Amino acid sequence: MQDMFNCLPNLLDENLVRSFYVKTNDSMLVIYLSSLVRSVIALHNLINNKIINRDAERKADEKLSGKTTITKTPATGEKDKTNENKDNKDSTGKKEEKK
Repeated sequence: MQDMFNCLPNLLDENLVRSFYVKTNDSMLVIYLSSLVRSVIALHNLINNKIINRDAERKADEKLSGKTTITKTPATGEKDKTNENKDNKDSTGKKEEKK
């Protein structure tokens, strides 16, 4: 039993205490940074979800009202043209006259 206790490190040694502090701080830094990155990604997804929902609501409102809009999607930057106008138009965009 005494041999086992003799093999334990001396916790009063300054170098050993300093190395424990450094190792603990390094571990906590990794945990802190991973939590920070996870929070930023969650906020990014929340903002994208809010933008997608807002655009979907606008499109639903435009379908009901029959307007034409051009929106820019946030993720791809591509233009999305929605034309839900029920009027008869020819290729130039002018209304055809009913006879």
